[in-house]
Amino acid sequence: MLLPTIALSLPSEIWLQVAQHLPPTEVGNMYPLNSQWFEIAMNARYQHTSFAFLGRPMLRILTRLRDPAVAQRVRTLHIHPYFVKEVEEQTGILITTHCRRKFKIGGFLRLGRCARTPLSIQELVPMMVEVVSGLPNLTAFNIAWNGLETIHDLPVPILVAAFRPSLLRLTVEISLEKTVKLLAHTARLENLEELDLFIRLDHLYSDEAYKQILVSHVAPAINRLHKTLQKLSLRLCEPMDVAPLFDSLQVLPFLESVAISIPLARPHLGDPSGLGNFFERQRNTLRNVALRSSDLSGDGLVSHDGPLSEWVNDALSFVAGPTHLRSLDISLTLFPLEAAALCLGLFARSLTSLTLTGRQLTYDSVDELLGAVRRGRELQKLRLGTVTLSPELIDLIAEKLPALERLDLTIHEVVGSEGELLYLEHKGDQIQSFLSEMEQRRYPEWSLHKLALSWTSFPFQVPYASIFAECIPSLLRV
Repeated sequence: MLLPTIALSLPSEIWLQVAQHLPPTEVGNMYPLNSQWFEIAMNARYQHTSFAFLGRPMLRILTRLRDPAVAQRVRTLHIHPYFVKEVEEQTGILITTHCRRKFKIGGFLRLGRCARTPLSIQELVPMMVEVVSGLPNLTAFNIAWNGLETIHDLPVPILVAAFRPSLLRLTVEISLEKTVKLLAHTARLENLEELDLFIRLDHLYSDEAYKQILVSHVAPAINRLHKTLQKLSLRLCEPMDVAPLFDSLQVLPFLESVAISIPLARPHLGDPSGLGNFFERQRNTLRNVALRSSDLSGDGLVSHDGPLSEWVNDALSFVAGPTHLRSLDISLTLFPLEAAALCLGLFARSLTSLTLTGRQLTYDSVDELLGAVRRGRELQKLRLGTVTLSPELIDLIAEKLPALERLDLTIHEVVGSEGELLYLEHKGDQIQSFLSEMEQRRYPEWSLHKLALSWTSFPFQVPYASIFAECIPSLLRV
């Protein structure tokens, strides 16, 4: 059915709002509707482009991207250079032209009638380099390159072709062995703001050789970004000593956000002085820190307490002066509560936002963690989850954090009184008991302006908004 003329003449902003509520595949197919939808559909098709496995779909995209009008639409590029392995091993990658339909890749391959011509590395690399280097508005680049030892450094020219001044975000999941050639070109990233490194090992070298790569190649690559880098993320696939990397990083004057994933097993990130001294050098610039613990090594179950808490305590001991941290986000899935409390004890004084999620938190756990924030009287935003919602929990947060302005709680269950056992068949009674208790409470000194509640599983619609608005007067003053 044709849309009315008045609809076809709507401003592009309205169509953009409509497109946000449609599946991307549908948006990409609506280009014939009008000129506005043509622009929206073409952007939807090409703004996120991926190259991984060589086949006709990838070859068609390569051909389309040789058109500058299409190339300018690409904003995010994902490359996993498995296609190099496919071509190198010639696993059936044949470019076919039939007598009635010729298939040609941008002039790179001159194929005869009814020919089946293997695509060679000598043809693939310049083709890819030309296409990737011709994306003028690329702002985000994601690389996944680990394993694939047989192709050596063949993908490097293709990958670094995307290193350009327009790039703002670079995400690299890479074997440490492969960083030597790839990261040598970070000087081209004149305006890079965000760098996310996920380092893997192919286990080809000795520990000393890996340390040398960290010091001589990875650290200089990051240091070359010192004029623009604002966010740095580091993850490891397995425990390893990256203290030499931290020790080799110079002060990054614009670095505001750091996300660190600490392996649960020893040696974690190596000598704790590495991370500790890095935080000390950056304590005047850092405003946001996110901490995680990971267990990706596949070596079996590791205790959540003890060793990692001791390592974190040792690392924090190297931060000598006060910090200016404003936001702290700790995922407690594997991160010990004791270690989280140690972090809060160091950073709480300046915090305005705190996120503690990833595990079921008991009332006592919340009490312990908020006790570590006792010096942080300026905390304005708190996100906790998951928790058992009880009147006593609300009492605790109101008492500990009277200046809090926003509270986000992810709720697993509701009880009428802390310590009360929850019986599934009496869940409705528990909720009613909670509401009755809250009706009797008032928090006139609490500065809370926004309360957001979500739940993992909850079968009832409960009038929380009206109940909390009555007992927390500040909610009504917004």
